[in-house]
Amino acid sequence: ELVDDSRTVQDLVRQAQQRMADEHARARALEEQVRALEGELRKLSDEVCTDALTQVANRRGLMQAFSTESARREREGDNAPLAVGLIDIDNFKKLNDSLGHAAGDKALQSLSAAVRERLRPVDHLARFGGEEFVVLLPSTPRADAQQALSRLQRSLSASLFMHEQQEVFVTFSAGVTEWRPGETLEAALERADEAMYEAKRTGKNRTCAA
Repeated sequence: ELVDDSRTVQDLVRQAQQRMADEHARARALEEQVRALEGELRKLSDEVCTDALTQVANRRGLMQAFSTESARREREGDNAPLAVGLIDIDNFKKLNDSLGHAAGDKALQSLSAAVRERLRPVDHLARFGGEEFVVLLPSTPRADAQQALSRLQRSLSASLFMHEQQEVFVTFSAGVTEWRPGETLEAALERADEAMYEAKRTGKNRTCAA
């Protein structure tokens, strides 16, 4: 009887161990599914906030970045000024008309890549629409932001890309301002837009501040 009881207990232990192993396997499978779903959600979120052509942030992504940086500015005060810049490609319509829309798309892609490469990791670049881009420069006073964009303009003196064995040179005009706590991003962009058009009127390929 003792031997039989021992065997019965061993069988029960083996069954319990097998059930535990099966449950662990199911838990691992569910965990992998959850990780896969989280990855898909992150990918979808990135796609929703990313401009398909240039692979920089779109307006939705810009608003997310602005929400983060404006909150930081209000939290840290004058020690963390937030500069807002508006970039517009010079003579973009002429480029489209003369070389075609494929070249125009390439200009947008190449310029956004060149600008992103030269910005700091903490800065934000977003396509605002058409040939316009917005940059957010955290912890940057207006004067420093103007100098940064001017340096960026000088760094793009070489041809930006090749189109049908032809070198294509692209410049941009920019306007910068400093975001004022409590105002909307649109209000700051209106000032940056006025400064950008001043840059256009006074020769292009330069940065003005407002």
